[in-house]
Amino acid sequence: MTGVPRRVLVAAMLGAVLVLSACGGQQPGSAATLGDSRITEQQLTAQVQEIFTAQGLPVDTADATLTSSTLGRMIVIDLVDTLAEREGIVITQGRIDEQIASYVAQAGDQPSMEATFVQQGVAPSQIESVIRLNLQAQDLGVKLDPSGTAEAQGAAVFAAVTALSDELEVTASPRFGTWDPATLQVGPVPDDLSTPPSLEQ
Repeated sequence: MTGVPRRVLVAAMLGAVLVLSACGGQQPGSAATLGDSRITEQQLTAQVQEIFTAQGLPVDTADATLTSSTLGRMIVIDLVDTLAEREGIVITQGRIDEQIASYVAQAGDQPSMEATFVQQGVAPSQIESVIRLNLQAQDLGVKLDPSGTAEAQGAAVFAAVTALSDELEVTASPRFGTWDPATLQVGPVPDDLSTPPSLEQ
C-alpha cells in the first residue's frame, strides 16, 4: 500500500503553491488569495497542526516545508474545485467511500491506510479532500481530452489548472513561500525575507 496515496497525490498532480509577483494584492491574515476568495492563515495553521498531531509532534513544531506543501495542496484543491464546478463535474460521497475502502483493503486496515497518508503529510481528517481531488482530476482529464491517454489527460488537467491560476492571479503570502503556477507548487520564501536585515545605518 506504500505507494497508493503517493500516486493519489501525484495523480492529483498538484502538491502546490504560488508565484508571488507582488505583495500588494495580499489581504491581511491571508495565506493565499485566489481571485475574490482566500485561504486564511488560521485555516492553514489548523491543517498543519492536524498533521503534526497525527504525526505525534507538538502543534508548534517548526516545519516550513510541510507548511508550504500544505498550503500548496489547499490552493490546488480550491483551483480544481472551481474548475470541476465550471465543467459540471460532481464527485459523490459514494465514490470517495469506495476509494477509501479500496485503500483500506490494500493496506490491511484503516489505521495502516491512515498511517501511510500521515507519512506523506496528510492528516486522517484530510484524506477525503485528497481523494476528492484525485477523482476530480481523473474526471476532468476525461472531459478535457476524451480520447487521450492517461498521460495526455493529466497534462490537459495540469494546463487547465495552471491557466485558472493565472486567471485568478493566485498569490501566496511571502511568509510561506512563492506560488509557481507553472509547477503548481509553493517555492522558497523570497530572498528578501529570508535574509536578515542589515544592522548598518
